[in-house]
Amino acid sequence: MTTSPAAQWAHAYWAAAEPFTIAALFTPEARALVEGVGLPARSAYWVMRSAPLGPAHPTVVTAAFHGFPLATIEVVLPGAWQAISPAAAVEGTHRAVAGSSARQFAEHPGAARVEASADLLTEIVAELDTTGRPLAAANQAVEPPDEPWARLWRAMNTLREYRGDAHVASLVAADLDVVEAQVVMAAWAGERLQLERLRQSRNLSDELWAAARARLRERGLLTSEGSLTTAGHGLRDGIEASTDTAAARPFRRLGPDRTEQIWQFVGDLSSGLIATGQMITVTPVGAPWPPPSPLKRTAAKSE
Repeated sequence: MTTSPAAQWAHAYWAAAEPFTIAALFTPEARALVEGVGLPARSAYWVMRSAPLGPAHPTVVTAAFHGFPLATIEVVLPGAWQAISPAAAVEGTHRAVAGSSARQFAEHPGAARVEASADLLTEIVAELDTTGRPLAAANQAVEPPDEPWARLWRAMNTLREYRGDAHVASLVAADLDVVEAQVVMAAWAGERLQLERLRQSRNLSDELWAAARARLRERGLLTSEGSLTTAGHGLRDGIEASTDTAAARPFRRLGPDRTEQIWQFVGDLSSGLIATGQMITVTPVGAPWPPPSPLKRTAAKSE
């Protein structure tokens, strides 16, 4: 499915940035943030990711995240906000990111480029039109922190949520509910995704999974063995293409040269975490690794 160069770069950036961006929510520093106020370590992801939304009701957070059933989020929120305010969680997230990054990248050559990259991406995300993108808008509204690593991460997370909000819209347009979307993604991503990790992180029981698969078979999207049909592949490929297209604007604004530089930089950071075993190669959302380069795709077509 043909997409614009900016959309291809949006996809490439996501793949390169995903390990570094998401890893920040699972570090010892992140766990310490929530454990320090009496919350279980596993709540760090939901607390830190939803904090920019304020004390939103679990149904609102569930709608924005899309990837988790309401029952999963209700276990953590809103009770967490009795232990820590969303504003304090945002500030704590920045401290956790600064601390974990200083520890993880103390000897990494990319550290010298953090401040310039943080400034550039902060400028880009400040100009984004986040209409219809609640998580991107909430992150955009956060005052950029002074600390360079935290400022870089907040801008990268805004871009992650900018793409994610578009992805949710594409899933809704395809009439896929929370569990159906995960089943389709797992079949589409194949070895790029750890199915057991995905299901555990989202508390998707055998019953929920089987029921979603049955509904997808009835729609002609899944075979009896659980693989995607031709129609299923077309649906999922279309979702990915529309997500990339909707995520392309910041990369058109950056232009190909600066986008390539940012792509290489964030890929170096992600690679550093993967090489040292601090992040897995196969992420729960099926992002490809090593991250693809549109330049290589263009070169291959011209040969």
